[in-house]
Amino acid sequence: MTLKRLLPLLLPVLLLAGCTFNVKESNIVFGRAVPLPDIDVVREANPGFQVEQQWIRTRDGEELFSLRFMREDAVATVLYFGGNGYSVARSGERTSSVYRDLPVNLVLVDHRGYGGSTGSASVSALMSDALEVYDAVRADSTLGDLPVVVHGHSLGSFMAGGVADRRTLDALVLESTVTTAEAWTAYLRSQQSWWIRAVVWRVKPGGTLRGLGNAGPVSRLDEPVLFVVGEDDDVTPPMFSRELYEAAGQADGRRLLVVSGRGHMNAADSPEFRAAVADLLELIQVR
Repeated sequence: MTLKRLLPLLLPVLLLAGCTFNVKESNIVFGRAVPLPDIDVVREANPGFQVEQQWIRTRDGEELFSLRFMREDAVATVLYFGGNGYSVARSGERTSSVYRDLPVNLVLVDHRGYGGSTGSASVSALMSDALEVYDAVRADSTLGDLPVVVHGHSLGSFMAGGVADRRTLDALVLESTVTTAEAWTAYLRSQQSWWIRAVVWRVKPGGTLRGLGNAGPVSRLDEPVLFVVGEDDDVTPPMFSRELYEAAGQADGRRLLVVSGRGHMNAADSPEFRAAVADLLELIQVR
């Protein structure tokens, strides 16, 4: 459930608590264990790939489940970070179908505390894990010495942006992202009914969510970046991606793709996105 839908349910609490609703980490990050995918079923559904499962061990001893799709004609490896609630078992087939017709290896990873990964989910842990996962993928010789494209969706876009801020990537894809948590929570309030806005004067992030977002990382990018968002996305609407696109003025080969008829969850599952990624792959081949 998104905060946009959560606020009306919290009205009695808000009436008692005052006029400000502080969005907590627990409102948007909540790990959920899911059984591992059946590897034989995954392989049968992806006959053009060599599919392998692997665990990435973090520095603090947790095990992150990873599923890798490898093909002989790959010209790059895509490392994908899903949004909140994403697990390889439940959503990996949808992600692999997005990239199935593109010449790339694909690496899917369950966030800490999600799916088949161990540990407890938190914003700081997920951001730290993302950097470790990227370094592990970059160093993995089984994937070949290929360019690495990092693709993050929604919550995963913060992780992807964080990696780009600490490493120089071959390319970055930010899907359904926002500038800052402050701007996002203000937007959520603006979308509520007038009677909720009359009670809730402010919605703002608290604790570890303060300052979270891609405004900072994007302003420092110098690698190719593709912003993609659904035209009908009412969770992280196109205005955020447009602002980030403008802020990425120094990025090489920046592009904004607003996909008509798509929402928060399916902008990448579109012919327009596949064509944009194909262009991105051509760009990084000649850099």
